[in-house]
Amino acid sequence: MNSSEQPKAQYDLHLHSYWSYDATAEVEDHFKRASELGVRYIAITDHHVMDASAQVLACTARYPQVTAILSSEITVTTSVGSIDLLCYGFPRELTPPLQALADLHHHWQQATGTAWSKGLQAIGYTFSDADRLALLQTYRPAHVIALQGNTHVKNGVLSDYCVEHGFIANSEEYSDLKIRIRQAVSPPPYPPADEVLPILKEAGIKVAIAHPHGYFNQGDRARMDALRHECQLDGIECAHRQVPPEFTPIYREYCVAHGLFSVGGSDSHNLGDIEENFAAHGGADEWLDEFLDCLAL
Repeated sequence: MNSSEQPKAQYDLHLHSYWSYDATAEVEDHFKRASELGVRYIAITDHHVMDASAQVLACTARYPQVTAILSSEITVTTSVGSIDLLCYGFPRELTPPLQALADLHHHWQQATGTAWSKGLQAIGYTFSDADRLALLQTYRPAHVIALQGNTHVKNGVLSDYCVEHGFIANSEEYSDLKIRIRQAVSPPPYPPADEVLPILKEAGIKVAIAHPHGYFNQGDRARMDALRHECQLDGIECAHRQVPPEFTPIYREYCVAHGLFSVGGSDSHNLGDIEENFAAHGGADEWLDEFLDCLAL
């Protein structure tokens, strides 16, 4: 069953707006679609940041039938590499430690962008910070760039640029080009889990591992146990298009055994995603009450 045929759940807890470096959806696009479908709860989980909060709260007032949970998808460095964490329940006003964490991620995005520019230059291509900013301006709103700065560019846009300018012959060569760039200039690592998680936990934010199938080594229990402890997990995204349907009940069973909540999300980034995939993640509606209880909502 493809996502357009999948029954719609009462919630979608993994969504992105143009405040994510790789997304183009308006915040309100998610509220409109939720209202059309009768979806009750949503979470806009932009990568690394909480910059959409003011717009989310404004939309909540215009769409009272849709409850939005202030959230973010924060990537951290762990003992097994980088891991994406869905972080739920941010306060309306960031505490000083949370604001410092937000500032850290803004700086990280800018430093990552700089590393990409320097990496391309190091392997012989002309690509300045000004070129990168011009490329960002082709798909990112001006007010987003004003706040977040000259960040890294989403892969599809940068791949097309590299083909157009003769850095590579076609998009299939982009993966090898990325390896060469990173070998020439290492991008900054994601912030370490043992620095990020105490800040989140102190603020009462609940943490779930996103699209876990790869991180869990396809259901390896030892890896699951290790990441549950290291990432201080409160939940697992058991339903996601990167989780094979036959593994959803396996991850759900693990949640039940360890007192974790289960969530599902479409991971929508643009209008096409929203139209086709919104709330069609395959997660059960009964998971919602567990999640809300954990958040004390």
